[in-house]
Amino acid sequence: MTFHRPISFSLSRITAAMVATLAFYAPMSAQARLVTDMSGATVEIKDGAPPIADLWFAHNEISVMLGAAPRIRVTAENPGDNPWLFKISPVLHMAHMGVRPDTASAEYLLANRIGLTFVPTKAKAEELRRAGIAALAAEYMTMPDLLNSLDMSAEAIGTQEAHNTAKRYRQEMERVLELLKFRTAQVPATERPRVLHIARFSPLQIDGQNTLIDAWIQAAGGTNAAKVAGNHRPVSFEQIAVWNPDVVIVDPSAGELPESSPLRTLNAFQQQKWWTNPKGVFAWDRYGCEVLLQVQWVAKKLHPTLFADLDIRTALRNFYNIFFRYHLSENDISRILAAQPPAP
Repeated sequence: MTFHRPISFSLSRITAAMVATLAFYAPMSAQARLVTDMSGATVEIKDGAPPIADLWFAHNEISVMLGAAPRIRVTAENPGDNPWLFKISPVLHMAHMGVRPDTASAEYLLANRIGLTFVPTKAKAEELRRAGIAALAAEYMTMPDLLNSLDMSAEAIGTQEAHNTAKRYRQEMERVLELLKFRTAQVPATERPRVLHIARFSPLQIDGQNTLIDAWIQAAGGTNAAKVAGNHRPVSFEQIAVWNPDVVIVDPSAGELPESSPLRTLNAFQQQKWWTNPKGVFAWDRYGCEVLLQVQWVAKKLHPTLFADLDIRTALRNFYNIFFRYHLSENDISRILAAQPPAP
């Protein structure tokens, strides 16, 4: 029989470790602080760790990434629409779910003692602030503004973890974008694949220029086939046929392409350049932080030779380990890349 020496615990060391851990997750300052949102409005956050209402769908995964999930009391999200979000952050099941930004009232937020609210638009933020709610507009349309919104969110959340995570994300995004820019520089503008992003099949909608979708298409070495601006723009098949995109990427929420759809006659479909976008904690192709994975996935799809050394499965695993503090199994990775929910 083997006997092990008892482990000697040091109370002072344990106490020091606990203090260090609490300091990392605790607010950097219990004092009120001023935060400037994406519309340029300066908002006072009155205490160090206020309960949060995250009313912009895309922003919830950013709050989770920044370590604020336990403070989210009200969320626009629900497990049915984004099951991976609730898989990696089950504490969100404790929040009031499915509260949309267009229907959330100041009275409701005040009744739930919300001290910090993230919303997509300037108009909604102003409406809530007039009623005494500390509301921040977080929406962005470009990669640089995404990073600025992330920094703003970290400042509002106010913990060292949030600041450290935002800094690391910025460094990684800048590294990836620089790599993509360097490698795709050798591809002439006239030879870059023309990419169309379809948001919906019924009614038929696409995402045009001056959007984050346009930004990741260009960053990945493509050009936007759509010659209109904005998100979810209605369009006819005839117009898409005129654009004749080389590649079509479909939002996973669009569902399956009907057998009778004339879109099946497009060259992109016939030549198997028709891809459904991955979806994880949030849809990679929309406005969440997984756009860092999106640009890599698209670059590899558009330019497989230029990015032969890019392993999207490894990039996905590392991203979730680092930014969501969650380990994905091989099956998890396959399901996310196929835009499938977690296994039952």
